[in-house]
Amino acid sequence: MKNNEINKGKAGRPNMRRMETRLSIRANREELQAWKQTGREAGFHNLASYFRSLMSSRYFVNDEKKHLLAELIKASNHIARCGNNLNQIAHHLNAGGHEDASRAVSECRDIIKTMKQIVMDIKQ
Repeated sequence: MKNNEINKGKAGRPNMRRMETRLSIRANREELQAWKQTGREAGFHNLASYFRSLMSSRYFVNDEKKHLLAELIKASNHIARCGNNLNQIAHHLNAGGHEDASRAVSECRDIIKTMKQIVMDIKQ
């Protein structure tokens, strides 16, 4: 076989979708059967396409999750702006000796952290 024929498909055309590397995963029979069943239930014809989809996250990031993620990011940004406003208020109140405002700001920061963690969980 000549070098220029190595990467050719049918009718002598180059095969642009040829997979060049291999990924191996060790599993017991039960795991393999469970993966195959899950892939079939998700609409995949073979395990390789199911795994490719999982690895690229296309299967998990559907339109509903994209919408939910956008809404959570929007809410998180809104809460962050509220937190900034509260921080300014707390600074003003603390200058007069009011300690409760700093607790409210701390609670807002905790809420923001929680929202960001929810966003990160959805992205995964």
